[in-house]
Amino acid sequence: MVGTVPIPKLHLEYRLWIAELQFAKEEIRIFEHHLEELVSKNFLIEVTAQVEQFQNRFIREKEVIDTLRHDLHGAEVQLVAFVKKLSGMGLESIRMDNHSKLRDQMNTFRKLYSELKQEFRRFEAAWY
Repeated sequence: MVGTVPIPKLHLEYRLWIAELQFAKEEIRIFEHHLEELVSKNFLIEVTAQVEQFQNRFIREKEVIDTLRHDLHGAEVQLVAFVKKLSGMGLESIRMDNHSKLRDQMNTFRKLYSELKQEFRRFEAAWY
């Protein structure tokens, strides 16, 4: 999506993206707990190696989430500052940059996180 969007829509998108990232982080915590259970029940070297790979990937994914949340927070702060400058004007009629970079980052996150979850679920099904 290119162009501009109304300020309230942009604000809503930021809030939804932040909630989506928080949900993903909580989901990763659940996956990490499953890994701990799997390790405690299975001592095969190949399982242990795969568990370690997933642990590292989950750590990296949480770092990506934190970076995205930081970037979204920064964009939200900029949006608030802009809105304060425009106080009294009809915000619905004012359009802002679509933040295509953040949108692309979120889309990339969604794609890669979905792939990670699918891989983890296949692994989990094979060994749990």
